[in-house]
Amino acid sequence: MNPTTDPIASSQSSRRPTLPALLALPLTLIPGPVHSITLTTALNVLFAACIREGEFAFLRDRVLAIQVRDAQVEYRLRFAGPAGFVPDLAEQSPDLTIGGTIYDFLALATRREDSDTLFFNRRVVMEGDTALGLELKNWLDGMDLEALGGLLPPLLRATNGLMAAYERFGGRAA
Repeated sequence: MNPTTDPIASSQSSRRPTLPALLALPLTLIPGPVHSITLTTALNVLFAACIREGEFAFLRDRVLAIQVRDAQVEYRLRFAGPAGFVPDLAEQSPDLTIGGTIYDFLALATRREDSDTLFFNRRVVMEGDTALGLELKNWLDGMDLEALGGLLPPLLRATNGLMAAYERFGGRAA
């Protein structure tokens, strides 16, 4: 169901900020593969220990598309085993597509909002292989962010601060 016609999604979207179109414009000018390369590089650094321990084996050779609606950006990637995450430059059909706004993805990553609420209210939407999506969601829910160490915990704390500032000053309601 389209968020503009879904009463639950419509009522939820009116309470959260979205990226202003003027800020989204420069992102749309960057080619899709560059976005995907950037994301996979970041994931490989942030989750290096998880990759070494084989925690992403369930994603092996599965293509994921992440659509950030308000930024008009799509990231395409797959997990390639010991090599970690790689961009999907072949543009094959994704096994799983996850869509949402920047704010909703950040709320999910920082756990500012419960993942079940975000999915139930269709603020973050999964399409495709729902079993794969549920496994990914459960992995994310079970992840101990502080135990990962490295850059991730400070990055998430900084993101929480940025989200608070964005809510106060920068974001406009959807």
